Amino acid sequence: FNRLSDMKQSNIGLSTDEVNNTGGVTHIVGSKILLYFDGDHRHLRQQIRDGIANVLFNQIMYGGDVKDVLQNAAMLNIPDWYSKGLFSYIANSWDTDLDNRMRDGIISNRFKKFNRLQGKDAVVAGHSLWKYIADVYGESAISNLIYMTKINRNIEGGMNFVLGSSLKTLTISWYDRSEERRVG
Repeated sequence: FNRLSDMKQSNIGLSTDEVNNTGGVTHIVGSKILLYFDGDHRHLRQQIRDGIANVLFNQIMYGGDVKDVLQNAAMLNIPDWYSKGLFSYIANSWDTDLDNRMRDGIISNRFKKFNRLQGKDAVVAGHSLWKYIADVYGESAISNLIYMTKINRNIEGGMNFVLGSSLKTLTISWYDRSEERRVG
């Protein structure tokens, strides 16, 4: 689509997932991604990366068959910080805007209750946590975490197996490191 308004007027995929990202809104219809081009190639690249990450993640976690999706969705509850933070981590590199949002969340103590985060706070904190995991444990830990989360059907089991620590321990060390960066 040439504009966001054109994409919103489309009747393709009316009952689909909708993903908000830095470049705008990406519609996911099965394995198809609907994008718009606003003249900024960086936004377009972010939308494409975010959409592909979303489709692949959903295929891995929930499967492609309707029966598998319904069965796996009932057994596996993925919080926003995990999925949307991961999509943001894949689609966008860490920049000053994310860093400023992260510092603001730390200063205001909004990120203290990590599992209760929603919306943009979940995206920023999740992105930061995935970056922390990649920095401390290596990039391969991310794919291993996704795989073990699917196998164990919960995030905690994947964290324990791949990282050797609980989600609570991980988020405390992530928060402490983020707080140190704010002070330093």
